[in-house]
Amino acid sequence: MLDQVSSYYAKTDRILVPMAKGDSSRRAFEFATDFAKIFGSEITALTIKDETREVTWSDKVAVVMHAYKESSQKGLKVIPKIQSARNVKEGIIREANSKNYDLVLMSFRSRSGVSASLFGGIGDYILKHSKNTTASLSIKRDTYPYKKILVPMSEKLNTRKSVYLAAVMARVMNSKFYLCDMRSFDRKKIHGFKTLMNAEIWKELKLDYEIAEIHGDDLREAVQQRIYSTSSDLVILGIRPDNYSNVRINSEIKKIIKDAPIDSLLIKR
Repeated sequence: MLDQVSSYYAKTDRILVPMAKGDSSRRAFEFATDFAKIFGSEITALTIKDETREVTWSDKVAVVMHAYKESSQKGLKVIPKIQSARNVKEGIIREANSKNYDLVLMSFRSRSGVSASLFGGIGDYILKHSKNTTASLSIKRDTYPYKKILVPMSEKLNTRKSVYLAAVMARVMNSKFYLCDMRSFDRKKIHGFKTLMNAEIWKELKLDYEIAEIHGDDLREAVQQRIYSTSSDLVILGIRPDNYSNVRINSEIKKIIKDAPIDSLLIKR
């Protein structure tokens, strides 16, 4: 049955985690180590020195080295990588696009609801310019690991690959997986998510899952109501580049990420 999803199966053998001083990047690293425990993933913990700034960056180096030492003691494979670049965002993209990483995993504290940025200048830039599958986590709570993961399934809010990767994440953390069938909100149907509606896929992933068909007049409001009714800890959304490799985050996704009272993960395939 899993052969049916091979076209958008997401590998997690090699994961890149950009890290800096502060606790936000630590969440992404914890996420990556959970993958490593299940799938034996190789994690590259990366920090970048901004060449244009005369600042002490020993704290950033310490974060990466601490992650390396801590994980090595647990038998996990972590590669600490310390590089210099003209600026941080270009340094991360240079590393991400020059290596065959399966996943770039980042995390940031939630931005203000009035801010045009979702993940800050660095986070937005990486999401749009990375050639890899990239996951950006917006943190609003300190709860981890996530016990309940909500995945709205519609053309406007997700892709097949991000829905499947969300299910893998639920397996990694042994989370309850809430798949919300919201295809009734889609006016333009591209692929329909038909394969993902086969319950055998979720059974083979050994998930504690629940599939609910959701209707309503307002897509964003329906997602918010489902978040509250399930008491979810994390909502996972997905986007894809267009035919010209441009990445556009639609207004529905932006609003959900900013208004959701829980952490949000946006996956770019």
